[in-house]
Amino acid sequence: MRIGPALRLGRRLAFAKMGRAALIVSLIGIPTTGFAAAAVVVQSTQATTEESLRYDLGHAAAQMRLVGPDVAGLRQDPVQWQYTDSAPHSPAADATEDTPWADLLDQVPDGAEAIPVSTTQVVVAGPGAPVAVPTVEGATWSPVLDGHWHVLSGSAPTSDDQLMATPATLERLRVAVGDTVTVTDPVRKRFTVTGTMRDAAEDPDGEGLFVPSGSLPASDGGASSSRGSADLTVFLPTDAPTWSEIRALNAHGVVVQSRPVVLDPPDDRLSGGGIGNAATAYYGALALLGVFAAFEVALLAGAAFLVGTRADTRTHAIVTSLGGERGFVRAVVAGSGLALGLVGAVLGTALGTGIGVLAFRLLDDGSVTRWPGLHVPVLVLVTVAAVGVVAGLVSSLVAARAATRIDVLAALRGSLRPAAPRPRTERRRRAWVPVLVVTGTVMTLACGAGVLLLNDRPVQQDRWAWVVGVGVALGPCLVQLGVALASPWILAAVARAASRLGLAARIAARDARRNPVRTVPVLASVMSVVFVASVVITWSASEHARYVRQYEYATAVGVATVDVGASDAEGYPAGYDATLTAKAARVVAGALGSADVHVLAVNRESAGEDPTTVTVPHDFARRECPTTNTTTCASFLQSVGSGTPHVTAGTLDDYALLTGHRPSAAVRQALEDGRAVSLWPEYVHDGVVRIDTWRDRTADDVEPLERRRPDATTTIPAIADVQTPRIQVGVFMTRETAAAHGVPLVDGVLAVDLPEGLSTRGYDDLYAAWQAGGGADRERWGGPTPMIELGPVDDQATVQALVLALAAAVTIGATAVAVGLARSDGRRDDEVLDAVGAAPVVRRRVSAWQAAILTTIGAVVGTLLGLLPIRAVTLRFGDGPLGATHMPFVPDWPLLALLALGLPLVVTVGTWLTAGRGSRPAVRRAH
Repeated sequence: MRIGPALRLGRRLAFAKMGRAALIVSLIGIPTTGFAAAAVVVQSTQATTEESLRYDLGHAAAQMRLVGPDVAGLRQDPVQWQYTDSAPHSPAADATEDTPWADLLDQVPDGAEAIPVSTTQVVVAGPGAPVAVPTVEGATWSPVLDGHWHVLSGSAPTSDDQLMATPATLERLRVAVGDTVTVTDPVRKRFTVTGTMRDAAEDPDGEGLFVPSGSLPASDGGASSSRGSADLTVFLPTDAPTWSEIRALNAHGVVVQSRPVVLDPPDDRLSGGGIGNAATAYYGALALLGVFAAFEVALLAGAAFLVGTRADTRTHAIVTSLGGERGFVRAVVAGSGLALGLVGAVLGTALGTGIGVLAFRLLDDGSVTRWPGLHVPVLVLVTVAAVGVVAGLVSSLVAARAATRIDVLAALRGSLRPAAPRPRTERRRRAWVPVLVVTGTVMTLACGAGVLLLNDRPVQQDRWAWVVGVGVALGPCLVQLGVALASPWILAAVARAASRLGLAARIAARDARRNPVRTVPVLASVMSVVFVASVVITWSASEHARYVRQYEYATAVGVATVDVGASDAEGYPAGYDATLTAKAARVVAGALGSADVHVLAVNRESAGEDPTTVTVPHDFARRECPTTNTTTCASFLQSVGSGTPHVTAGTLDDYALLTGHRPSAAVRQALEDGRAVSLWPEYVHDGVVRIDTWRDRTADDVEPLERRRPDATTTIPAIADVQTPRIQVGVFMTRETAAAHGVPLVDGVLAVDLPEGLSTRGYDDLYAAWQAGGGADRERWGGPTPMIELGPVDDQATVQALVLALAAAVTIGATAVAVGLARSDGRRDDEVLDAVGAAPVVRRRVSAWQAAILTTIGAVVGTLLGLLPIRAVTLRFGDGPLGATHMPFVPDWPLLALLALGLPLVVTVGTWLTAGRGSRPAVRRAH
């Protein structure tokens, strides 16, 4: 057999009918375009070593930073220079918080020029309110550091009362170059703006100030006070330490990024230091998606090849009658697949590369860390193109085999009789369908039980997890294969049922049953993509259900709380201070404008360094909690003594704000009568709550409170008002009731109604307001950080929308292929309909019914099969190990119904609207 002539003939036949060629080229080219564009975009987010050094060092030779105390034992990786390790039992490994750190500037090599740079936060007087702005202190405008920072306009500061700023900062402060700005914290000082610049990694609209070294006082966080701080970085413009010098600096807690060492690293990498970049994960995901896309292409293009082979039966018969062997005929058809695959792959790769370049230009926002440069991954693109060529070749193999099994004499005289059924094929189908379906189902459920058993073990790191994971994924694929093999039976059953639905439905169903070579691949394609969508939707819905079942509300939705817990100089909790809380309330109210700030008195549950009195409500319930929930075994109930207040005092309005509704008459009467209200039934018994007090507790006490007898106990008459859902307020009373019963509650929590939430700028404004108005209390409390109760927000909507869009795109494409092939392959049927006087609308109805049959069967079966793996991994036979929380099986039935029924409906309507209407002249053929 001569391959060359066969391939040339196959190439000619491939483009003999441009419509069919365009269809197959599109099926291969469109996914190739997408993968090529994605490869260019992904690779353009990955910085090369030179690009990373360009940002990290600018034009400097090295940079130094402190990461540990001044003791031996620290080691760094030569390339991933901030990745460190400590030798076992070394001084670095045994260091404590009292171990002194080195002075970074003292570690600079002798005679080397150094540029110290540190970061801090300052508060600037804004046009209406103080503004907190991140600030970099040091000569960042030096040409040596160009690449990390970039000067945009103006000139560099020449004195310590000058600065540069980002354009967005000037816009927010409503000043221009040459104007002055007033820094109010950490020191009150006036600066003149000399120009604009920005950090190359930040957004162009990011805010920031750049001041010379020494501009900020040493006692308030300037670079001169950070000589032993991890916030200080020292750049070396010309001196690049060698690897041996870097190892010596490691012994003082200093890590170094040296340009020559990074470019030519020694063979002394740390284990785990050569961590791959994010491109590995992206390309892994693209590879998985590529396998799925190749499978879809093989199904649809294979159907197109089979229909084309049937249309070219006479040509293949002529080749055979002239002495062409079976292998030659196969090579002819395979040559057609190779030619079309090559054209589709080349066009798709070229177009995808152009789209990727265009996408990079549009998405590049100027951040060199997100978009370091345009990178065209030639090897990846060649691989994508090669996969496209192989997909075209593989798609034609079944058609190549079918081309050698024709009736030559019948084909030569133009007979279009359908192929005779093959009993052997039918017997194989009857044998394999139940085997595949049963085996796949059993494998999935068994491996799901295996996942359960593995998850219930204390040690999870072994290869069995991969085995059962593959089984859970492979089982449904076997079931799908079995269903695909059984498709002729399913279509036959549908054809019988459709006989009662009218002429168009009967013709469409019988055509689908009689032509499995083009209908089964389409059905399998729709089924597979809907299966993937069903798996993702069910998984995300079940995960969200688990999150909801474990979610504990702090307050009613839309309420923000601020804990004003003070700290001492050593960082230990210092309890609550009513004066500090009042100042915080004034600052928060001013920063939020007209917001009504509620001040709540709470109990102290966290002990400090000095002996402290701790007060908590008594839990009357006795229970075992192998897992947590949101009621009887809630984390809130089990966190008594951990610092979160469980007793709150306030007014009736405070109670209404926390609970989100108007208090009942019983609650109002109880608070007026001096009784308490327990929002958790575990805290009330026989109409009273009990408040236990322990004295002289310190942070060093490790014994739980419940194991010690309280030093004092107070009982207060109370009623229960359990919320649904429960909130993290244990016992509520008025301040008068607390004082009457001697319960030590102090103003320490702020509550604000913020139904719209708070923007990032809002948080910045709160921080700036506290820095401007906190005074000496800033040392005791870091400032207001509101915790806004938003409820269990479902963040899977984007993922679900994407998989639905993917399923819709593939289903629409597959349906278009099916209808197009049916119209091409069913030309004889159309001629008969025209000859007998059928209206053109009949063909539209036939196309719509065929789309409805194929998409509905594929979507319904795919949706149901998508439930199988999730059901398998959510099997439960007991409570599991202590502390384990298992994912429930909670399908999103409305969304799955939309996938199974709504998607076919949309496709059917679209097919009805776009199907052709014209009639064809009848053509007589010999039979």
